[in-house]
Amino acid sequence: MPTAHSQTRLSISGLGWGFSAALVVLFVLCMLAALFLPLRAAHGWVALFSEAPIDSTRVWIDGLVWSVIAGWLIALVFGTVYNLIVARHAALRKIAAWEETPVSQKK
Repeated sequence: MPTAHSQTRLSISGLGWGFSAALVVLFVLCMLAALFLPLRAAHGWVALFSEAPIDSTRVWIDGLVWSVIAGWLIALVFGTVYNLIVARHAALRKIAAWEETPVSQKK
């Protein structure tokens, strides 16, 4: 029985690339802010990914690599949990629908 709110599973690879891209963009924006603006708040985000000096090449490499790794870890956790919840919800709905059918229609 199709419903208006059919739920689909999330693609973990799609989530991984999406979260990674978002974290890379955030890292680059914060690096640019840390380099060109006298704000120390932007340096806090950069410091999550690297302990290298803010004006070194190493901070860029560390930040980009760790942004991609963090994006994939978030995707694995979030996607797996979401897909498990959706599968469980679908199974419970199927059981509830089967219990509501009349005895004469059950096989």
